[in-house]
Amino acid sequence: SDLYNVILCVGWAGVLTKIALHYAKGGDVTTVYPGIRELLVVSQTAAVMEILHAASGLVRSPLGTTFAQVFSRIFVLWGGLELGSKDVTQSYFVTQMVIAWSLSEIIRYSFYAINLIKGKVPAFLQWIRYSAFMILYPMGISGEMMTMYKALPYIAEKQSLSISLPNRYNFAFNYYGFVVVSLALLYPLGTYVLYGYMLSQRKKVIGGAKKEKKE
Repeated sequence: SDLYNVILCVGWAGVLTKIALHYAKGGDVTTVYPGIRELLVVSQTAAVMEILHAASGLVRSPLGTTFAQVFSRIFVLWGGLELGSKDVTQSYFVTQMVIAWSLSEIIRYSFYAINLIKGKVPAFLQWIRYSAFMILYPMGISGEMMTMYKALPYIAEKQSLSISLPNRYNFAFNYYGFVVVSLALLYPLGTYVLYGYMLSQRKKVIGGAKKEKKE
C-alpha cells in the first residue's frame, strides 16, 4: 500500500540521516551501528512483508528475486550484525552497506509511493530508480559479504545459530558452514540473477521510454 511505502521511505531516510549526523558531529566509523540499530532493525525486518506481497500477487514483483533480496539482508542483519560481535558492528563495511541499503530503499519506496498516489512517476525519479542500482548494488552486496566474512571467527567460536547432535530431533545444522557456502556460491549466483534482472528492467523501462519519445 502507499502508506507502507511512505512509512518505510521515511524509516530509511531516518537511518541515512542518523549516519550523516553521526559523521557531521565527528563520530567514528566504529560507533555508527549503535545509533542506527533500532531503526535499521525495524525498517529492514518490515521488508519481509514484501515477500508476502509478491507471493499473494499484491505487487507485480517476481517472488524469486524479491525473496533473494530480502532474505540476503535479513541474513546479514540477524545472522551477522545482531549476533553481538563488535568486530562486525564496528567495521567500515557496515556503514558502506547500510548507506547503500538506505539510498536504494529511499529511491525504491518513493518511486512506489508516488506511482500509487499519482499514477505516474517523474522522469528523473524513474531514471534514478533504474540506474542507481548499477552503483548501489555492488556497494551493498560487497558490504554484506565483507560483514559476514568478518562475522565468521565469532560464529566459529560461539557456534552461533548452529544445532549439534545429539538432540531429540536427530538434526544437525552448522551455521558457519552455511555462511561459507553462502559467500562462496549463493551470493555470486544471487548477484548475477538480481543484477541481470535489474538490467533487463532498465532496458525495458528506460529503453521503452526513449522509443516512445522517438515515435
